[in-house]
Amino acid sequence: MTFLRNFIVTALLLAAAPAGAVKLGVPPEGRLDFAVRKSGAEIGHHRIRFTEKDGDLIVEIEAALRVRVAFVTVYRYAQRTRETWRDGALIALESDIDDNGTPFKIKAEKRNGKLFVNGHEEKHDLELGMFPLSYWNPQLMRQRQGIDVQWGSLADLDVSERGTERRKVRGAEIETRRYNMKGTEIRFGKRQTKPWLDVDAWYSPEGKLVAMSFHYRGFDFDYVLQ
Repeated sequence: MTFLRNFIVTALLLAAAPAGAVKLGVPPEGRLDFAVRKSGAEIGHHRIRFTEKDGDLIVEIEAALRVRVAFVTVYRYAQRTRETWRDGALIALESDIDDNGTPFKIKAEKRNGKLFVNGHEEKHDLELGMFPLSYWNPQLMRQRQGIDVQWGSLADLDVSERGTERRKVRGAEIETRRYNMKGTEIRFGKRQTKPWLDVDAWYSPEGKLVAMSFHYRGFDFDYVLQ
């Protein structure tokens, strides 16, 4: 199958699949392992595991980052997140994050046909079909809102498709499709004035996440698939 045909197939899947469908971003090997780099230096890892249990899709995310300047740690980050998907919809989410010493814990679960989110500062009753901002599924790039897995708050999303690019992935050049996502947080029902999220993501023709980059807390981060 040619790269062009792969992209046509992926585009059709993105357009036709229901908002909650999740299979497109799940790699056959059931795992995604990223090295995280800052200014070319490796500072940690970001790992995603996919399993099935009683018909549900379980997505487990574990990340650990440490930024050092002159052998002194100036920033550290640790994440453990578990997503549960059923019939194409997110029905449960637990996330435990340490952002440079500040703990964040959120929990979401399906209740009475909706998704109840107990966030770091506020709570929400959301319609089923909302995506968390975990990026592994390219269908996230078609959503207008998402759930921040650190605060549990909502974000309005503005996504731009940047076209195709050739990138080196696991030592080989492949054709990828690039997206840019900007997110503006909604806190206590009020939309903030400036975007706090600005992420570039690259997906293979089969819909697998193969690279990411973003700017956060004054640092530029790159995710490289291992």
